[in-house]
Amino acid sequence: MTSAAEHAGESRGPASAGSLRISSRRFGTIDVLSDQVLHFSHGLIGFPGVRRFVVLEHRPGSPFKWMLCLDDPDLAFAVAEPADLVRDYHPPLELAARLLSTDPADIGVFVIVTIPSDPLSMTVNLMAPIVVDLHSREARQLVLEDGRLGVAHRVICRPGGGAPAP
Repeated sequence: MTSAAEHAGESRGPASAGSLRISSRRFGTIDVLSDQVLHFSHGLIGFPGVRRFVVLEHRPGSPFKWMLCLDDPDLAFAVAEPADLVRDYHPPLELAARLLSTDPADIGVFVIVTIPSDPLSMTVNLMAPIVVDLHSREARQLVLEDGRLGVAHRVICRPGGGAPAP
């Protein structure tokens, strides 16, 4: 099964027709294929004016990715697929499919990761997941009303006690 990040289109390759060249202080100059761009027609919570993002790999094998804003290349969010970090998380696929007018099987889900100075206190926001239609590239940040979910859910540690390294 292909992950949401693979479908979301990680990119660092050479420029070509249908691509954008982006310069960012954090990531340097990268080329993004147009079909890898995620479109947030409603923006993100707290960032209503930014609409275009691309998902970049943090490093091979890491569960963490970077969601880089193409409208403001100095803005990026650490994200992860919740299933990689949170046991028994049930993504809101039906709701996401309805809002994005697609099939639940075509939805990818990311959560925003908060990495404080003490990485062992890392959290993810389960109440406001990012959902992506993996075919159209339309994306949306949901705000869920499930009291069992938190905006600062502690990340499950790996066996041996260490948290996954970002």
